[in-house]
Amino acid sequence: MPSILYCMRKIFKAFATVTVISAITRGLSFVFKIYLSRKLGAEILGLYQICASVFMLFACICTSGLPVTLSRITAESDTVGDNKRQFGALTTCLFAGVLITLVMISAVLIFPQILNLIFKDERCRKLFLIMLPMLLTACLYAILRGWFWGKKYFGIYSISELADEILKILFAIIFLEGSVLAIQKEYAYALAMLAGDIIVVAIIIIMYVAKKGKLAKPTLGKEIAKSATPLTVTRIVGSLMSTFMSLILPSLLVTKLGMSQSMATADFGRASGMVMPLIFTPTSIIGSLSVVLIPEIASVKAGKGVKSLSGSLGNAILFGCLVSCVFFTLFSGAGNQLGDLLYDDPLSGEYLSFASIIMIPMCLNNLVVSMLNSMGKEFNTFISHVIGCVVLMIILLTTPALLGVKAYFVSLGAMHLTALAINLIVLNKNVKIHSKVALKSGICIIFSLGVAIVCKLASGALVGSNQIVVIITVFVISAVAFVPFAILSKMVKVNFKRFALKNKTTFL
Repeated sequence: MPSILYCMRKIFKAFATVTVISAITRGLSFVFKIYLSRKLGAEILGLYQICASVFMLFACICTSGLPVTLSRITAESDTVGDNKRQFGALTTCLFAGVLITLVMISAVLIFPQILNLIFKDERCRKLFLIMLPMLLTACLYAILRGWFWGKKYFGIYSISELADEILKILFAIIFLEGSVLAIQKEYAYALAMLAGDIIVVAIIIIMYVAKKGKLAKPTLGKEIAKSATPLTVTRIVGSLMSTFMSLILPSLLVTKLGMSQSMATADFGRASGMVMPLIFTPTSIIGSLSVVLIPEIASVKAGKGVKSLSGSLGNAILFGCLVSCVFFTLFSGAGNQLGDLLYDDPLSGEYLSFASIIMIPMCLNNLVVSMLNSMGKEFNTFISHVIGCVVLMIILLTTPALLGVKAYFVSLGAMHLTALAINLIVLNKNVKIHSKVALKSGICIIFSLGVAIVCKLASGALVGSNQIVVIITVFVISAVAFVPFAILSKMVKVNFKRFALKNKTTFL
């Protein structure tokens, strides 16, 4: 068996690979969203967010739980050297995903009046029809990436996402700027996404064949259904909530606050299309850890059992807590300046500063959910998600009159906080996370609240100064505060003899 040191180095290398490529991908996506927000404006961006939320609901029905299930089965099969099992599982996933997708596409084309019931705006209906073929490309892409994920080909897994982002950016610029085709800007980005998806699916199929992937007799139908169904239903519920928010919140802003439909759509566009991409920033780091952990946990489960991972999973939670807290203090203190600088939209900056606190429960919950799903606890994460969604609906329906569009962030934060509490209880029952993890995480969060106050005071004292100066000042305060805190609290381990800062949470 490989030594523990060898395994640690291997996992660290995988984590570093995924993190770097993911950071580049997220960076490109972030810059591109700034371009889109300036090019399209808040109202059209809001239309895209409404349409995208419905599209994601359809996509979740088609394939949602299959990639994660396939990655786990592939990792377990690799551990015991069973190629027949993994290729049979992949064929089953492809057959099921493509069949469901074709049924969904056919239903929309045969009964287009379905879209009239969903969308009030004609532009949304046209956008959705342009995006409809992407259900099939998304299905093929997600399932094949699930196989690469389970095989621990993290380079291919991450680069495929980077290629997808680059292709969409290139096509969007071509279509929006009209250098090749004169297309209305309302529909240009939808066409760009479709063109990028078609090419990246062709690339990933070629890579699958190059890695000696093949089709086999479909197997493990019951096992796949048992695992994928709770995941799929969980994602469907999540997408329903996203669709619910995108359709209901603008209407509530109109009826409760007297906004015009255009103003309400624009405000929702700011919240979902400008603020939320920034709120998801920590996932470029924490998400990389989840990507590496899932196949590793599945492999260990097939061998030693998950209880041997107690220390590593605890350290991963500490790492997620530390990263999300750092971003919280930065966005809390400099959110106004970031929104105005990046989007030329002062309201988006105000919303970013307000919403920054929800990053902590959101990031931690996503990390813990990934851990539980890789242990085969999909039903437990489904239950926690449903309970969280109930909390979201209650808050979203009762608070817009008081909070306006900020109810969007409050409801999301409450949902993730509720689900996180339940998921941590389930995780602890299965793995027995050390009590020091909870203590250190709590101290880190409390410490971050103090740092956030200092950052806000510093930002207020620099009112009228250059925005970049304020952002840099807040960043320096956060870094100066958290680096010694992380070392003194032993959330990171410093080896002064080697002059290296080694984060313990990146290893199993």
